[in-house]
Amino acid sequence: MEDAKPPGSLYQALLTTHSGALHIVTPLDETTYRRLGALQTHLTGALEHACGLNPRVYRNVESEGFGSRGVLDGNTLQRWKDMGSQKRADACTRAGAEEWQVRSDLEMLGGGGLGYL
Repeated sequence: MEDAKPPGSLYQALLTTHSGALHIVTPLDETTYRRLGALQTHLTGALEHACGLNPRVYRNVESEGFGSRGVLDGNTLQRWKDMGSQKRADACTRAGAEEWQVRSDLEMLGGGGLGYL
C-alpha cells in the first residue's frame, strides 16, 4: 500500500476570476522558495517596473502573526529569461543559485502543459 506521493509529482491549482483572468498557484519546497525569492528580490530592483508600479507592494502579504509568506510572482521571475547572459549570471550569483537550477525551477513554475496560460 503506497501512501506517499510519487517522486516528482506536482500539484497545481488553476484559478479563474470574474474578469476572466487565469492564474496558476504552485506550491514550492523551502529551498526552491528561498532561491526564487532571492532572485525575485534582485529582479524587482534591477528591472523597470510596468507603469511605475512597485511589485513589492503588490505582492506584500500581511500575515497577522500566523507566519505566512509573500507570493512569488511568476511573471517577474520569467523576465529573467529575457536578460542578457551576463546579467542572468549576475542575478544567479546574487540569488546564490546556479543557472541550471533557476532554469529548472522556472520550467516547473510554468505549469508543464498549463504554461501557455
